[in-house]
Amino acid sequence: MNYFYFFFFLSLSVIILFKPFAMSISDWVMRSEKLNKTGLITFIIGFSLTYFSLIQSFWYERMWTVVTLILGILLLIRGIFIIFFLEKIKKILPIYIKHYYKFSIPISMIMVFLAFLIVSTDYIGPQKDISNCESDDQIEVICEFNNAEDIVITPDKEFLFMSQMGSIAPWGENEPGYFAMMEISTNKKIIPKIVLEENTWGEETCSRKNTDGFGPHGIDLVKRNDGKYQIGVINHYPTESVEMFELRKNDLDWEMIWRGCVNVPDKFYFNDLSLKKNGSFYASHMYKRGISENEWLMIALFKSNSGNIIFWEDSNFNELKGSEGSSPNGLALDEASNKLYISYNLEDKISIFDLKNNSRINSYFIQSPDNPYIKDNSLWMTSLDFQPNDAPDCIFKVNCSLPFSIHELDKDTLELKNKYIFSKTVFGLPTVAVPVNEKIYMGSFHADRLGSFLIN
Repeated sequence: MNYFYFFFFLSLSVIILFKPFAMSISDWVMRSEKLNKTGLITFIIGFSLTYFSLIQSFWYERMWTVVTLILGILLLIRGIFIIFFLEKIKKILPIYIKHYYKFSIPISMIMVFLAFLIVSTDYIGPQKDISNCESDDQIEVICEFNNAEDIVITPDKEFLFMSQMGSIAPWGENEPGYFAMMEISTNKKIIPKIVLEENTWGEETCSRKNTDGFGPHGIDLVKRNDGKYQIGVINHYPTESVEMFELRKNDLDWEMIWRGCVNVPDKFYFNDLSLKKNGSFYASHMYKRGISENEWLMIALFKSNSGNIIFWEDSNFNELKGSEGSSPNGLALDEASNKLYISYNLEDKISIFDLKNNSRINSYFIQSPDNPYIKDNSLWMTSLDFQPNDAPDCIFKVNCSLPFSIHELDKDTLELKNKYIFSKTVFGLPTVAVPVNEKIYMGSFHADRLGSFLIN
């Protein structure tokens, strides 16, 4: 609805500047003896909008419902005036037409302002203080997991493996993070050991020292054709690279064996990746490096193309035609069907991309989607149910309680199966939702905890 009102007010701001159009309406009103039908229709529309806005839960916390209510009330008043005070309207109209642009230009500017205000603002309700890591009746929190931006399940189904993200542009300088695991049965946090070995899965020109840190972002796990388990990591620190590990369990614990890396060309700024069984991968180039906050906001506002999907194989990067969009983000590959699921974060949609024909075959609207997760015949998605202007202070908080929802979609059709809505709870800014039995585990790019909730 925010985008509907955006275009609605922008259209009105242009239409109102056409004086001949306004004069034709004025002439029609001046010739009419009664406009009871027009007034009644206006009154009914106003009543409907007022009723529709007020039946929404917590209508006063959403910009679009408040706007709908105000429009409804204004139309109610307008309908009454048309029916009972037509003669007074006729006295005012000639004055308005005589000084048309003195009135219309300021009104047009106000409508432009309203359009941009509405499209950049959605949630106007209070935020809950969730600085303490405590569960509530909606969500169980698991503490001391920092910025778990992406999560996968280990091959034995007993552990969650996650990237603990640092920071990236445009919200700060690239900073290191690390990796963590959680034993599902106990919620115990484990820091996996990393062992550097020969570069066999990357490219020859890419290297890493024992003293180098990691800045992990998106991750993926696949069982390779040779039977080994490979983890791919989009890495932002100390340089832009894609890191390759073998995930292996010894008698005591899981360990990560470094098997190589791939240097990322300066023209790309990656967010997530999906591995193929032969070790090649798809990566999402979200936007240019060094992007400013204002440039990012312009992309978010106008949904302009800022990146695309890249395929790496045999040390070569190839751009996928037809994959362009507004901040490509999370990826999930269904190698059996040769389909790639792509989240266009600033375009507010998840799309199925047919890799055989290089074309999008289906899309689903969802606000700020992030990392898709495939489980059986379902695709699990996170949705940030607010606009950029709602969260200016969240970057300065450890945790943020803005509204979000979790969507379970049909993997083939993207039809909605289930939706779980949360507001003012103890978790926020989710980026991945991973189903394990009857529980959904959630990671966040900006939180000091994991979240989980039960499903039926």
